Amino acid sequence: MQAINTLSSETLTLPTKGMSSTSQVHLIPWDPNSSEHVDRLVKQREDCGWDSEKVQPLWQERQRLGRKCIFWITLPIPTDEPDADGKLLLHFDMFPMDKRPLQDTSASIRGAPRAPTHESFYPVGHISLDSENPGTEGFGLDIPSEGVYWIKTFYVSKALRGTGVGRAAMDTIEMMAVEKPLSARTLALDTVQKDSAIALAIENTGQSPKMTAHGWYEKRHYELIHTVDDFYAPGLKTVFMKKDIT
Repeated sequence: MQAINTLSSETLTLPTKGMSSTSQVHLIPWDPNSSEHVDRLVKQREDCGWDSEKVQPLWQERQRLGRKCIFWITLPIPTDEPDADGKLLLHFDMFPMDKRPLQDTSASIRGAPRAPTHESFYPVGHISLDSENPGTEGFGLDIPSEGVYWIKTFYVSKALRGTGVGRAAMDTIEMMAVEKPLSARTLALDTVQKDSAIALAIENTGQSPKMTAHGWYEKRHYELIHTVDDFYAPGLKTVFMKKDIT
């Protein structure tokens, strides 16, 4: 899998399918050298419930090398989207500590230099587009040897579930992947298998989720290519999925 060291844009927007033509999210690179960025990502991973311990130093180093490319998901504040302020207030109501903004300070992206804007923003989630998925080399996954990118490390504020923010982020990251210089042929991802996810939710909350991540990706036309037991945690099944985009 060939490493890509440049992107066509540093902050990307895309209208969301099924929403108004002005509905957008912005993707801003995570800065692995900023203590504020690192602390906020750790907090969001704690809220997510997975992998907070990997932020430092593992993800920091992989981001610096360009092997991982985490973006903050932000809303177009203040005027690009009519209800963006309302969505941000929903997020602040649940996470009041997030009222302190971050600044765009990342001086590289995919290992290549970039000029940060130093503008303030409020992250309501994050998503990563990676050139590799360590630990999967021996699975014999039905994916091409080149032109594959992994959608990883995806989290949207619990306050904004069902508002279209997650869909907008996926639309944007998929568009980023298909365009030059990435020119991806296939997108791949992994997530907890739907039955395992339902059982876990019932165990933790007493309620079955309205939609699992597995089911959501199926609706976005990702197809199942492999299932593994105990990949992320004992007793959980992980599914690997792909979407051919060219």
